[in-house]
Amino acid sequence: MTRMIWASGILHIAAIAGLIGWNTWWPSTASSRDQQVFRVDLVTLGETPSIRRPPLVDEDYEVVSRKEAAAPQEEAALALERTPRLVPEQPDPGPETPRSFETDSPEIRLDERDFEFPYYLGMMQRKIRQHFTVPRMLGVTHLETVIYFRVVRSGRITGAVVTHSSSNPVFDLAAQRALNAADPLPPLPEGYQKSYLGVHFAFQYAL
Repeated sequence: MTRMIWASGILHIAAIAGLIGWNTWWPSTASSRDQQVFRVDLVTLGETPSIRRPPLVDEDYEVVSRKEAAAPQEEAALALERTPRLVPEQPDPGPETPRSFETDSPEIRLDERDFEFPYYLGMMQRKIRQHFTVPRMLGVTHLETVIYFRVVRSGRITGAVVTHSSSNPVFDLAAQRALNAADPLPPLPEGYQKSYLGVHFAFQYAL
């Protein structure tokens, strides 16, 4: 009987010791299997690149507008030169002509104050008139075109220019054609000492 009690006690002690050993061993085994261990190697990062800053300027600076900053002065001056001028700065004075003086003929003025050969002016007037033909223009009562020209010693006409326009292109053209058709005029008088005679000839249309 006593042996059975001792045998039963030993078995209970062995069972309790086995349970205690099992609980102690199992968690450590399970934790070592289930947990993952990572190994990390620390790498030293490179140095941060330094930021380059513009050098400080000690010189004085000038504040300009956005328009001046967008277009440099040289380009602005070039653009101004290329821009067409719609309105002239000064009115066109027209051709320069010398001072004129009256003669016995209302159609002829000369740049010579004392011209002593009136017969020559009559010959000039007749030759020019015979080539001057203008068709009748409805609604027009008076037109006048003045052309300045020079007569050289041989009678040739040079430097013709319209000094007073009639504002009628047809009439102005007829006056120029008449003068061209009358070229050359008679030679200048022998007693006239200058190399040319300046003439202001008025072409008139009146009804």
